[in-house]
Amino acid sequence: MNIFLEIAQLVLPGLLVLIAVYLMQKHFLKLQSTQSDKVLAIQARKISLPVRLQAYERLALLMERIAPATLVLRVTRPGIGLFQLQQELIQSIHEEFEHNLSQQIYVSADCWSLVKSAIEQTIQQVNVTVAGLNSEADAGTFAAHFLQNVLEQTNNPAEQALYLIRSEAVRLF
Repeated sequence: MNIFLEIAQLVLPGLLVLIAVYLMQKHFLKLQSTQSDKVLAIQARKISLPVRLQAYERLALLMERIAPATLVLRVTRPGIGLFQLQQELIQSIHEEFEHNLSQQIYVSADCWSLVKSAIEQTIQQVNVTVAGLNSEADAGTFAAHFLQNVLEQTNNPAEQALYLIRSEAVRLF
């Protein structure tokens, strides 16, 4: 019996030290892992923040470029026929949209959905305006009716999308 007591007196302190070292090392590795995760997250944010901001900038520019007043001024030129103007307006909207398709991976799904909706509603507004005019109408008549129709809307889809883009971009900081 004495031998077991002596062995226990020798082995027990060693086991306690071993358990303490194990627990301390486990805790240290967990802290180190947490710190390295934080460092990686900070580095990822440093890289992704400028790219995300650029995406919001590009989508804001897209919304400004498809805003009815801007769109009409940019595309309309003297002597252009109504249907040619319609095609060029829609083509311009599509080109702007396609140029910014990749930005969807940097913004929220709600934001991207609102951007797409603004594009679709602007095209629809162009088509509705053309449908309401005589086929002999000129670009000036179209522009007047188009802008009047837009002013009569209670909520401009491009402005709503621009508001959401701005509010999401502000949340990045």
